[in-house]
Amino acid sequence: MEFYREMGEADDQAIGGVLRRWWLRAELYRDAEGDRIHAAVQVGTAPGTCASAVLRRLEAR
Repeated sequence: MEFYREMGEADDQAIGGVLRRWWLRAELYRDAEGDRIHAAVQVGTAPGTCASAVLRRLEAR
């Protein structure tokens, strides 16, 4: 229900961000190692670049 609430409250500028956030969340939850990855992200020990930094780079192009 939270997804529908966020989509309903989002304006035209924010709706893309809402969809990206929920898509990334769905991808994480279907990953067999999702719990381990989520814990590593929360404490800042996950390798790689955070999704928000990647999205900022893509939008800057």
